[in-house]
Amino acid sequence: MTERRPLIVVLPGIGGSVLARPGGAHDVVWDAGPGDIADLVFRSGRMSVEEAPHLEPLGLTESTKFLGFTVVPGYEKLLEQLSEFGVVDRRGHPEHPVPGADVVAVPYDFRRSIVESAERLDAVVCAHLQDASEAERAGRVIVVAHSLGGLVARVWMGLVGRWPWCRALITLGTPHRGAPKALQWLVNGVRLTGPTEMLRGWPSVVQLLPRYPAIRTSEVTEPDGADATLYPFQLPVPWLTRRAKDAYDLHVTIEQMWNTMPRSGPETVACIGWSHPTLSAAYWERGRLRVTKDMPNWLGLDGWEKDFGDGTVPSFSALPPEMDNHEHSPVRVADRHGPLAHTETVADLLRRQLTRRPLAAVHGAEHGEHPPTIGLDLDELHAAGAPIRLSVAVREVEADLSGQAVWARLRPVRSEAGTPSGRIDVRLSWDGELGRFDGELPGQAAGLYEVRVSAREVPHAGDLVAVDTVAVVEGD
Repeated sequence: MTERRPLIVVLPGIGGSVLARPGGAHDVVWDAGPGDIADLVFRSGRMSVEEAPHLEPLGLTESTKFLGFTVVPGYEKLLEQLSEFGVVDRRGHPEHPVPGADVVAVPYDFRRSIVESAERLDAVVCAHLQDASEAERAGRVIVVAHSLGGLVARVWMGLVGRWPWCRALITLGTPHRGAPKALQWLVNGVRLTGPTEMLRGWPSVVQLLPRYPAIRTSEVTEPDGADATLYPFQLPVPWLTRRAKDAYDLHVTIEQMWNTMPRSGPETVACIGWSHPTLSAAYWERGRLRVTKDMPNWLGLDGWEKDFGDGTVPSFSALPPEMDNHEHSPVRVADRHGPLAHTETVADLLRRQLTRRPLAAVHGAEHGEHPPTIGLDLDELHAAGAPIRLSVAVREVEADLSGQAVWARLRPVRSEAGTPSGRIDVRLSWDGELGRFDGELPGQAAGLYEVRVSAREVPHAGDLVAVDTVAVVEGD
């Protein structure tokens, strides 16, 4: 019998699905044209779970957007890459599957629990495999999941029990162990825009909280007198305690289910961004939370000293817990969190899987564990008119870099309304004491801007580039 072709399933991250109010007219609430961006910042109630309990997913967003608290990558580049593997179903509707699709994009209501999103994923996959026998479904599905989508996939494979159907899971910057950035959003609010009440009502954001003791406090001490480390659910923040504990318990259950899978089950490969400073820990001091990009010793990150993160998810968090003692290490890539959504590594991984070569081999001699790259320290939100500050470290290069030219380029992101109106290039200054390059780009009007940092002819490394998108917003 001829082996049936695999079904490649694509899951976006938070904000990556077009959402509409239920009904034939498809009243789109989130697709994020320029008008939607402004509306979400100033009328965030329309995306609250309380005001709109259920929204209908229509497809994946197809260009970079601003969700009011974070920049969302478009997924058109990823789907374009995956089109080499066959017919693409871009809508992923459980009742209207595209016949003969080889690649299925599965949108979901990213505000709601990852459990509900996994149930929608199951409905879509079942629709595409409805004519296949149970034997034909076994090992048929390859999941490619960005960010939050990786958690949805883990629920589907573990709690829903579909792991026998899955040949491989490829996660791109998934916060398997949570992200302190979510803690910052929920407790401190979002700098400049602050739609905190909306986010507090989203189960998915609470489920992004760190599932490790990420908070240090002197207000509670251990028996030996040392400052205590806390999980988010142990913070003295009454509204958060129960929700955070429920989210933690869910992740413990997911891990337990995964640990029951046979080692011969689905192959998991975690693609992580590693070179960019990332919020990794927090301190509770005098009733206030301070989240930091430092990686203090009390986190106990032995072996992760060179790994920082992708600017949103810490490197160690992007590795699933069951892979702590795994024979394969993660695939380390130079991308930041947004660009990870369409990293070219995905197509290479899929070609290997389709020829039955181990996915994890892609990180070996071809890529290297820590190849020379740029580490970009850049916030994603900036006030209109204020300078955009950034710092750059050239990683894994043993050379005198004091004379190295490192440039930062700023240009408006292309939109449907027109083309970019210009660009600005700034050479960054070398800071010998800190071993990095610093600089600032001039303040801009509200909008989305691409920041591209480049260093040409770096000794022993060649040309290095790092790219990300920032949002400039009107302050309060």
